[in-house]
Amino acid sequence: MATKRSCLDLDEMTNYSEVVVNIGKVTFGEKARNNMKDSNLRKEQVRNLSQAACALLNSGGGVIKAEIENTDYSYKEHGIGQDIEKSLLELIPSRMFQKYFDCMREKSYFFIFVKSWSSEVSTSSRICSLTTGLFRRSVTRTDSMSPNDAAQFLKEKESIAKKPHDEETGPRAKKPLLDDVQQEQNMNSSAKGLYDTDFLLLGEKLNFTESTHVEFKQFAEKNIVKRTKEMLPNYISAFANTEGGFLFIGVDDNGTVVGVQKDKVNTKELEEVIEDVKNKLPISHFCSSQPDLKLEYKMLKVYAEDQNLHGYVCAMNIQPFCCVVFSATPDSWTVKDQKIMRMTVQEWVDLMVATDPEISNLCETLTELSVSCKPPLTKAVFSNKDLTCVRDLQKSLFPVNDNGITYKPDNLSKELFSEHPGLEDLIEKQIEELQCSQGLLIFERSWAVSIGLSANEHVVCDALLIAADRSPTLYTVTENCSEAIFGYSRSVARMLKQKLVNDGGYTQKLCVIPQLLHYGPNRQPNNDLCVQVRYPHPYVLLRSDMSDLLHSLVIILLSFRSFLSDQLGCEFFNLLTLRQYEILRTNLDKSKKLFIYGLPGTGKTIVALNIIERIKNEFCCKSEEILYICENQPLKAMVRDVCQSVTRVAFLKGNYPSVKHIVIDEAQNFRTEDGDWYAKVQCITQGNGHCKPGVLWIFLDYLQTSHPFPCGLPDPSAQEPQEWLTTVVRNATQIYSAMRAEMENIIECPQIEIPCDQLKKLLIEAKCGHSLRGVYRVKENMKKDDIATYVVDNCFQYFQLGYSGKDIAILCNTQNEKRRWYGILLSKMREKMRKFRQKVYFTTADFVRGNRIVLDSIRRFSGLERTIVFGINPVPMQKEISDNLKLCVASRANLHLHLLYEM
Repeated sequence: MATKRSCLDLDEMTNYSEVVVNIGKVTFGEKARNNMKDSNLRKEQVRNLSQAACALLNSGGGVIKAEIENTDYSYKEHGIGQDIEKSLLELIPSRMFQKYFDCMREKSYFFIFVKSWSSEVSTSSRICSLTTGLFRRSVTRTDSMSPNDAAQFLKEKESIAKKPHDEETGPRAKKPLLDDVQQEQNMNSSAKGLYDTDFLLLGEKLNFTESTHVEFKQFAEKNIVKRTKEMLPNYISAFANTEGGFLFIGVDDNGTVVGVQKDKVNTKELEEVIEDVKNKLPISHFCSSQPDLKLEYKMLKVYAEDQNLHGYVCAMNIQPFCCVVFSATPDSWTVKDQKIMRMTVQEWVDLMVATDPEISNLCETLTELSVSCKPPLTKAVFSNKDLTCVRDLQKSLFPVNDNGITYKPDNLSKELFSEHPGLEDLIEKQIEELQCSQGLLIFERSWAVSIGLSANEHVVCDALLIAADRSPTLYTVTENCSEAIFGYSRSVARMLKQKLVNDGGYTQKLCVIPQLLHYGPNRQPNNDLCVQVRYPHPYVLLRSDMSDLLHSLVIILLSFRSFLSDQLGCEFFNLLTLRQYEILRTNLDKSKKLFIYGLPGTGKTIVALNIIERIKNEFCCKSEEILYICENQPLKAMVRDVCQSVTRVAFLKGNYPSVKHIVIDEAQNFRTEDGDWYAKVQCITQGNGHCKPGVLWIFLDYLQTSHPFPCGLPDPSAQEPQEWLTTVVRNATQIYSAMRAEMENIIECPQIEIPCDQLKKLLIEAKCGHSLRGVYRVKENMKKDDIATYVVDNCFQYFQLGYSGKDIAILCNTQNEKRRWYGILLSKMREKMRKFRQKVYFTTADFVRGNRIVLDSIRRFSGLERTIVFGINPVPMQKEISDNLKLCVASRANLHLHLLYEM
């Protein structure tokens, strides 16, 4: 079903750094609205305002802008009008109006400032809706579910669907029924008996009444097809969502058969309407079987006393539905792709039932940001226990003291002041005028780049002021004050505000005001570009809220997507370590070339992917201007959506005239037999003498070298400048201990040429960044059949603990070995899983993000990871790299590692 777009559009011309919805001309004030002659126009104005408010509540907040139709209007004297007020109160609890809405008149416009919705308790709806499209039976009534009722209903349905099929081992013991329950069952049985009959008598009094499972309807015969089409979606939804039931059209409220006269109804047309309604009803599934809605109908003949056919009773039997049936798509709106859009059923359901992912198997992880009581678009953020938590990261990065405004980061602010004479005086003069007693001025060369937008070449720097008793302000320092630069500053401020709410989970009223600072000689203030937009007073930042806002800022700066993110269903699994963050904030203009040494499990690929995004935004690059080179196909495939990606072999064969910047991953595994790849990389990134040099960052780990041949890198002594990653964050402590032993062994007794002195220094600094224990097991001298049984039995146990195929990888030493084990494991796995009522499939490393167990070679899984890894015979053909290959397979496992050796 296509997403429906609202007739409302966003106002891009406003000076507010907000999502601003212009709803056109509106009459305000109770008296003026009551005197409106056009009732349809009055309803349309309310409808537009409701849609706009709903979309902003669901999308991080913003501003509704309306041109005042009645020029004599006074907000203080006339209010806004009861119908407008009522429409807003239908979206939120009445006691919370002031918490979410602030009203302000500005000349001929009226502004309603909307804060992002955040559910107050776990039973509250996570999003706002004008209507839910969900109905249920309540005794004899068919009631529309409120958003809060719908939230509870959906969670119950989801919980039932997730229960194992074999949870009950036998039939439940029969219990005595209460009288009312027994009566309800009797009426349901009677209704079924009526449905199964062939004819009825005109005026016949039925022996049962309306109930939870029975509804009688009688329509004026000239409108029967129209009225059936109008009301049927509600009744089907209600019965399907409430244990099923029967609907009889042609029976009055007293249970008397009146029928629909045969010459007043076209039964074929009525049946077509029923079929059409049934097929168009939106449904949503939580279960895996996903059956269709079951609805049967028939025309029961009604005879008069003279035994002539009088007409018909239309009888419908609606079966209870396993999951959720809607009467229509929920009337709920959001801002999407710079448009106000109606949510699809699935989008709405996903947001309504969103909770923190169930990660009981990662029980020692730390929830840094829970979706509970947070804005609707917020995703869960997790960090490993004992890694520096967000609060501590905030105190380290952005400490707040009581002595005026502190400049952060220290080194960057000093660099900027040194590079740009007069900048410090300009900033200090601005801060003195504010007279702030407490706060931070956070510098970035480009705040746009830090939040995923493109830089502007005319911007010297940006500085975000977060100070008590003032609205947050983004200062854009520029030598070229223009409309375009103000537009840049406004866009960055708007994105910052949206990210702080939707990604950082900030729940208080928030604005970020853009302001240009003219840097350079003969600077003159441009009053046209210093528009001071007004916000209601509650948008001033309170001292008590500063730490929460900075907490959200840390999350948006340090969070990243990992492979595990998609598996857990949360936006982020981890936060960057401070060291990773510092490397990513490197001035790329000064560090075009960089070698990054990273020990196994320190997140080299994570940093590589993040630096690609930073290059793209800082240099305003297209994806085809950045090239990612690695050694294996699966890693290449994973990056192809971010930029151009190739393997080393393909790189040497191809031409890349558009490429300016190159990022190389797993460089220690490159080889030279196909050509001098390093010379070609150098040639491309040096610009061939026609343009400025580009970025060349090379990530490598000699300890994970998977072959004994030359790799083509320059001598380690010439690999300058360097940065090191030495804190292991991707592997549990038991796995890290095994990895450490292998690393020490490789360095003490090198079998291939590696820079041992350099690696010893890295190993001195090495540490595990958390205390997540995990599992490390080694089994030796096993028979082939025993290995297969061990893998299958352990997979079965993991499935019982809640893991699935997407958590597991089985790695062999070569592709030939992988083919040998495929048939052996698949046969045993299918036999075992048949009892578990679960199908199991294998896939290759190319589809590591899928839901199946990966079965592939160790080399093809290089740079990837899964929660559980089985390494079968991790013994290479070249004995000199035996320890390296064992280290490589160990580093692929996050939590559980099993190394199995055949005798």
